[in-house]
Amino acid sequence: MLYEVVREETDSAKRPTYQVLNPANREVIAEVEIDSPDDVALAVKRARVAQKEWAALSFKERANRLYAARKLLLENKAQMIETVVLETGKPAPEVLMELLYVSDIIGYYGRRAEKFLADRKVSFHLLKNKGGTIVYNPYGVVGNISPWNFPLLLSFGDTVPALLAGNAVVIKPSEFSPLCAHLMMDFCHKAGVPRDVLQIVNGIAETAGALIDEADLISFTGSVPTGKKVMERAARTLKPVLLELGGKDPMIVLSDANLERAVHGAVYGALFNSGQVCISVERVYVEASIYDSFVQKVVEQVQKLRVGVETCSGDSVDMGPLMSERQLSIVDRQVEDARAKGAKILIGGRRREDLGGYFYEPTVITDVTDDMLLMQEETFGPVLPIIKVENAEEALRLSNASKYGLSSSVWTSNKVRGMALARQIEAGSTCINDVAINYVIPELPMGAIKQSGFGYRHGAEDGIRMFCRAQGILSDRVGMKRELYWFPYNRRSEKLVGKVLDFLFKR
Repeated sequence: MLYEVVREETDSAKRPTYQVLNPANREVIAEVEIDSPDDVALAVKRARVAQKEWAALSFKERANRLYAARKLLLENKAQMIETVVLETGKPAPEVLMELLYVSDIIGYYGRRAEKFLADRKVSFHLLKNKGGTIVYNPYGVVGNISPWNFPLLLSFGDTVPALLAGNAVVIKPSEFSPLCAHLMMDFCHKAGVPRDVLQIVNGIAETAGALIDEADLISFTGSVPTGKKVMERAARTLKPVLLELGGKDPMIVLSDANLERAVHGAVYGALFNSGQVCISVERVYVEASIYDSFVQKVVEQVQKLRVGVETCSGDSVDMGPLMSERQLSIVDRQVEDARAKGAKILIGGRRREDLGGYFYEPTVITDVTDDMLLMQEETFGPVLPIIKVENAEEALRLSNASKYGLSSSVWTSNKVRGMALARQIEAGSTCINDVAINYVIPELPMGAIKQSGFGYRHGAEDGIRMFCRAQGILSDRVGMKRELYWFPYNRRSEKLVGKVLDFLFKR
């Protein structure tokens, strides 16, 4: 066991724990103490007290402390990379992308938070004798329930703007990958973020439920079924929630697309992080005239992928393991269902027991049909189904025939046609001739529709305002003794208001 995560305030009784496994070899790498509902309530209570002083600091002071945390992160990036690799098995280059994202979000919102959350003066179109101001107040305590697939990015991607907005944050990281969140929290504390302003509670469903009960706003990233449970729990106290849930993201490849780029985009978009990405490509619709060439080139690219154990030294692998036996079983079940119903497995389609961990071969499948689990459920694994379509209209219809609506992509050399098609896709975001990279662009909103959730990340000012309560303040400019519509009512004021009504709206 390489790590041990314990609470600072220990009591005489030993607390229950859970084990963190390395998915590449199934070895125990950490023992983590579980926080009870009472522990969570106490953590939120401390956070609520500390938040007042944190919010009283200037935007610049809050940003400077996060800049200092970023400096520590970069000075210790080898330690962070090793930690994430151990608890997820993903290749080191993919961990670097998480570091890049968190570092950029700190800088992006650190420089702009004051501007984005400045009071906004509002002039009214009707009552010119009134003035208005919109002010943005932090919610108080934000609860961030984050998943295992991008443990640093998703635990701190929302935490950073929430902190910069003046909130305290309590993170409940995934029980599969909590270690990097603890490490990043330690950097933040050393950089001057007060311990009670940024806390982590460890546990599973009971701990998450307690955080939903206690915090003022919940940000959750995870599966659709769990997202529904989060929303149901939050409804008991009318708690606002931000939900980014699962996807079944379509990729539409038209006959005039840059074929080489589209092939590389499909392989990367479907298989990076072993396909364990909410915005990974899970359905590819290719026009018939280029279908055969596309499929052949995809198989050639997938054959070159290196699957194995990341060591953080020497040559990197391209794909690591899946996160758990449960995730491996989901992928296996979907592929076997497709095989039994007539799909063709062109490459892959089996576990890699010889590697010792939760490995599954990168898999390309054709001849899939809508009745297959592979087309109905989120896969979250290294599987790429490719479907032949006659034209763009058929591709669009099939893309939209899903309960999910997270991300998508369109591939064509005709920019006008690509934009027109992108507008019609029922998804929170769409890339044209690109894939997945939109997630790391803070100027664009990253949101969802249908059962993929609601709320969004990023979107410039919207990405930090969502952690604030917008308060509208109206002030009278004139100071009359009384308004026409105040008591006591009389016929004279009634007639005057009626004339104003006719003047303004009668045509």
